[in-house]
Amino acid sequence: MERQKYISLVVELRQIAVAKALTLLDDHDTAEDVAGEVLLRLWEGHRDLHDDADKVKHLANLMARNLSLNLLRQRRRHPIMRIFHRREKDDDESFNMPDVPEPFTPQQYVEDKETNDVVLRAMSQLPYNWRKIVEMREYEKMSFAEIAAVLGTTESSCRGMMSKARSRLLQILGRIT
Repeated sequence: MERQKYISLVVELRQIAVAKALTLLDDHDTAEDVAGEVLLRLWEGHRDLHDDADKVKHLANLMARNLSLNLLRQRRRHPIMRIFHRREKDDDESFNMPDVPEPFTPQQYVEDKETNDVVLRAMSQLPYNWRKIVEMREYEKMSFAEIAAVLGTTESSCRGMMSKARSRLLQILGRIT
């Protein structure tokens, strides 16, 4: 599926995913997270999707159902995780991967490589949708408006998820180092 066609379907796909998640989860915020993850996964494979919009909508519905059921199973196994749901203030700081200076010494190269390894390990511990937003913003250099278009959500929602991802990264990096 072409990028523009996918982007034109995003609003409808988001509505489908949110509606399906709400029927199973009864929590609007979690349903929005599920919808965001569905849209991210569809975005990652948009080149492999069929051009038939009905098939893509059905896939979004199925993915939302499966992700919601997985969340319900996870909650049953780990009920204590519910208490860690907290809201944080938005900020516009950006998460930056360290750059290798030019020219660099072998010691600087090793230090930068170790730093990158630590950051990548921390990134791998982020929830899937937060990690993808950080990657779109920092590695693909997409604006919040572009990310919002891909996810079918608002810029402020993207900024909020980015803020949460940054806070979690700082917590993880504090434990690793």
